[in-house]
Amino acid sequence: MFPLFLLYWLRLFSFSTISQLVSLIPGLLGIAVRRVWYERTLEHCGKNLVVDFLSAIRTPKTCIGDNCYIGRANWIGLADIGNDFLSGNAVTIHSGNEQHGWDTTDQPIRLQEGKHRMVKIGQDVWIGSHTSVLEDISRGTIVGSGSVVTKVFPEYSVIGGVPAKVIRLRNE
Repeated sequence: MFPLFLLYWLRLFSFSTISQLVSLIPGLLGIAVRRVWYERTLEHCGKNLVVDFLSAIRTPKTCIGDNCYIGRANWIGLADIGNDFLSGNAVTIHSGNEQHGWDTTDQPIRLQEGKHRMVKIGQDVWIGSHTSVLEDISRGTIVGSGSVVTKVFPEYSVIGGVPAKVIRLRNE
């Protein structure tokens, strides 16, 4: 791991590049390597983090709580993730819902400035596979597989769909 840390600290490789590189290491070795990488580079990294194969965190400004499991092939942008988080495979947590500007038509979308913001994920949240998260997720929420989260819902909601909507509350 020392060569990777050195490349990062010397700014020869970006955080995102090394995160993608370590995401390619399979098995328990990969999980251990990713844990060491994120424990030493994230703004905050809690105990017992598991980042599965092909998953990467895009920015060192991301904060992750204790006892979190990030499933296979996840991509996490700027996020603050609470304790006891679970995600299925192929979950994307974007850095907000305004990452790309598109207000003007006299300039290509790719050249328009967007706004990145920290997406907050409460504790005890489970996000199903193939979900795209663009907004905050409240404590205790379950997000059904294949959902697109575009707004904030009450705590302990079970949500799903495109766009996601409340299916029921967990305490009903």
